[in-house]
Amino acid sequence: GNWALTWLDSNVPQARVVVKAFTSYFQLVNLAEEEERVRVVRQRARQALTEGRPMDETMAAAINDLAADGLNAADMQAILDNLLIMPVFTAHPTEAKRRTVLTKLDHIHRMLYRLDFHALTPDEIEEVRARLREEIVSLWQTDENRTRQPAVIDEVRNGLFYIENILFDLAPVLYHELRRALAAHYPDHAFTLPPFLRLGSWIGGDRDGNPFVTSAVTEAALREHKLFALRLYQRALDQLHGHFSASAARYPISPALQASLEADARLFPEEAQRNAERYPQQPYRHKMAFIYRKLSSTLDATRSAGRAHLDAPSSSYGRAADFVADLRLMQDSLRQHKAADLADGRLADLVCQAEVFGFHLATLDLRQHAEQHAATLGEIFARYGMGADYAVWPEERKVALLTRELLSPRPLAPAHLDFSA
Repeated sequence: GNWALTWLDSNVPQARVVVKAFTSYFQLVNLAEEEERVRVVRQRARQALTEGRPMDETMAAAINDLAADGLNAADMQAILDNLLIMPVFTAHPTEAKRRTVLTKLDHIHRMLYRLDFHALTPDEIEEVRARLREEIVSLWQTDENRTRQPAVIDEVRNGLFYIENILFDLAPVLYHELRRALAAHYPDHAFTLPPFLRLGSWIGGDRDGNPFVTSAVTEAALREHKLFALRLYQRALDQLHGHFSASAARYPISPALQASLEADARLFPEEAQRNAERYPQQPYRHKMAFIYRKLSSTLDATRSAGRAHLDAPSSSYGRAADFVADLRLMQDSLRQHKAADLADGRLADLVCQAEVFGFHLATLDLRQHAEQHAATLGEIFARYGMGADYAVWPEERKVALLTRELLSPRPLAPAHLDFSA
């Protein structure tokens, strides 16, 4: 051990190369191992299909077991109505990869997947391998660590990387898998699937574990969540834009959708004129263009400094439910006019994503040491003559006062605080 430390001290440049080599090696080995796991899972799925049973450790297997135990459709619906699955992200000191490195590893993973599970020609295989070598060289020449200390907002964006690149598109897949399993065992019952999947995060709200998490940092984290969510929906709309080219000359639209288009045209007269010229008789494209504009307006309001975004203009979405309502107007109209497959396809995926992620993407947990809460409340209660030495009160007295204040319509403290830091 002492010899190794002495060598490192005298050979820092070589040591950096060795460390970088081992880091890159293990990153690539981990990717190869994950790819092998995918191969094994796919083989298990094929084997289960051959044997006429659902694959173990899947939602289909769980529904199969519940149905086999005699659970009826009403009881199953009751379970779904009370179901909540909520993974929570947290920053971890051992996970310090730059977002740039994460992106490169994701590109390599996608190329490995293409080599494994796509029927490529020899020329295509060589092309993918060339791109793979290119990406590995880029990874090798990229510093693993930032040249500056990462800020909390960097950690927030790293956490959002996994939502953007994995979970956002995975969410509707999970719902589809559950629907198929339910339909297989309860074909005569139409289940309602609530948005049982939710995401949470500590990153930007963990004041007990990170001294750099301030109220300003927490607000910035929440704003980053919303900006990410809005951009993801715009990306989804871009991908769907050419999909909804149905002609109103052949297939009419619902009165509700027509009324919404007229209201949108009053909000965005220039957009309405462009839509009419570029996409005549294509009302669904018109609606998607208006939805995109509303998301853009919401983005602009969210970027505003301070709290100006709380007074959002009428051309933006005040809440995610309004965005979902616009999407459902399109769905309802499509179903009424012989296009249920369009309503229940990629548009339904976007509705699912909007219901799961909302405009907040993930709830932000605020964690603070109890002594901080006690000191803060003690100062407030003492200021207003509601009792001194709050920290040493018996629990019953604390609960009684806090409950009374929480239930009161009167705010405890003024809007402009003049307390200590």
